[in-house]
Amino acid sequence: MPDVELDISTERVQAGQDAGDTYIEGMEQVRDTLDRDDNSGTTLGQMVSSQIAMTEIETIYQVTSGIPIKASKAVKAAATKIAQS
Repeated sequence: MPDVELDISTERVQAGQDAGDTYIEGMEQVRDTLDRDDNSGTTLGQMVSSQIAMTEIETIYQVTSGIPIKASKAVKAAATKIAQS
């Protein structure tokens, strides 16, 4: 994974948006392999392959979206601690 800058909130929002865009793109690609005119996407092998691909896409999404979420929570916790001081 390339270095991601998360110092300011707009960078964290953009990182989350990028993760979501990548997730949607990947899921649409899986859908396209299942939704073929010649019904070749309905074979058992293709459906199993698609399930594995969706699991991988979901895992990548959880990791890439979780990083900016964790950074945002850390910033919020620090701001709360400063406000309580």
